[in-house]
Amino acid sequence: MNKLRNKPIGQIVAENLTTAGVFEAHGMDFCCHGAQTLESVCKDHHVAVKQIESELSASIQSPPQDYSDINVMKLNELTHHIVTVHHLYTKKMLPVIAKHLDTVVKVHGVNHPALFDIRKNFISLREELEPHLEKEEKSIFPYIDALATNIPLPSVDFHKISQPIILLEQEHENAGRIFDDINNLAQGYKPPADACNTYRLVLRELQELEQDLHLHIAQENYLLFPKAIKCEQERLQKC
Repeated sequence: MNKLRNKPIGQIVAENLTTAGVFEAHGMDFCCHGAQTLESVCKDHHVAVKQIESELSASIQSPPQDYSDINVMKLNELTHHIVTVHHLYTKKMLPVIAKHLDTVVKVHGVNHPALFDIRKNFISLREELEPHLEKEEKSIFPYIDALATNIPLPSVDFHKISQPIILLEQEHENAGRIFDDINNLAQGYKPPADACNTYRLVLRELQELEQDLHLHIAQENYLLFPKAIKCEQERLQKC
């Protein structure tokens, strides 16, 4: 476990998704701040590195029954996993949460004005995510799949895969910042005493979407994208 101390926490999660819960529990952002090393993050949060190492070890040794080791997946398997697990979930939940937020704002907005800002931020998040997912599915992932399976590359509007990846990572960072604002406005998704069932439901839905987005981003930034860049470089060298 000592070898993890100098490893970026985003990479730790990308290589073993069971570790995400440890970082979530301690409020450690492995998404937008995933480039920080474990030792650095522990120092910032005033938590002993040995404690986190112990918790990470326990999570790795006891993975959930539906756990999939994405670190050993081929590139085209990884893109398929991201689409079927994360993209489909996000596409399903965005309109559901939007509808629930509209209801909650209408009923509770007067007593809880922060709901208006939560909805405003969520609208921005949705406007960011929907074209982002489409871009990945229609252009980036097919190109990566072609790299992985050594078939002719599709026609794309970029010279190298690193070019769109820079933009995707910027969009990831922006989405993460928006969710940080939502989390703060929602006070860590803790429902107020007068919250109705829909209010409680939408807070849970927002929290679960944020957690899923963090995993989604970690998998792409620290696993899929670096592997795709390396695969492209190796293919170009053979030409």
